[in-house]
Amino acid sequence: MNENNDLKILLDELKELLGRNQKETLSIKEAATYSGIGHETIRALVNKKNSDFPFFRIGKKVIIKRSLLDEWLEKVSIEHRNI
Repeated sequence: MNENNDLKILLDELKELLGRNQKETLSIKEAATYSGIGHETIRALVNKKNSDFPFFRIGKKVIIKRSLLDEWLEKVSIEHRNI
């Protein structure tokens, strides 16, 4: 059991180190690469009325906050949602 705990600690530290070099916000293309969801699917989620997909716009540009995307992915995974 101690080995599992050590591995979890190491993975958490690695995640934190990798996260320091990542941008906070993503474009649709970057979000598609990051999440594995197609950019056309993300664009459809952005354009859908009453979508809970986490984005905002600056002019015409769509911006997606990475941490909110992670939370959204967790939520739709738990809900077993079809996208």
